[in-house]
Amino acid sequence: MALHEIIQVKKVSILGNEITTKRTFLKHTPTTVHSYAPESGVISQASRIFKYDYVHSYLGPTLHVVDGKKYLLPMWKEVHPQTTYNDINWIKPEIKKIEPEKNTWKFESSSEPGHFYTVRKSGLKYTCNCPGVWRSKDRRCKHIKQVENDNK
Repeated sequence: MALHEIIQVKKVSILGNEITTKRTFLKHTPTTVHSYAPESGVISQASRIFKYDYVHSYLGPTLHVVDGKKYLLPMWKEVHPQTTYNDINWIKPEIKKIEPEKNTWKFESSSEPGHFYTVRKSGLKYTCNCPGVWRSKDRRCKHIKQVENDNK
């Protein structure tokens, strides 16, 4: 069973036309033929397969029934009672890769292997997130001094 959207153009008055949209379910199998009788005043109509768009990079869509109504979670969007997972278009946005910042240097801790400290340059000023910055009188740890010497 697929969810179909029926779009109708109705003649409203001499001034113009009104476009209305109806959503209905039609059971579709390769051997069946469907017919749909338009309402009065309909000039033209079209049908297409309809899917709910769900955008999330890693959390999959979930259908949940509460008090006889079906919802698409985690958005809590009310959907047609006969909606299945085949009627949901799961759009997974690309995960952006974080490029290393310019004017940034990383140093591994000598006392804690696997732990890294970062030196950043902002204008003419260098900052580091190691505890040695707070111990030194001039607030320049060994990491900052090494970066300054390498950039001379």
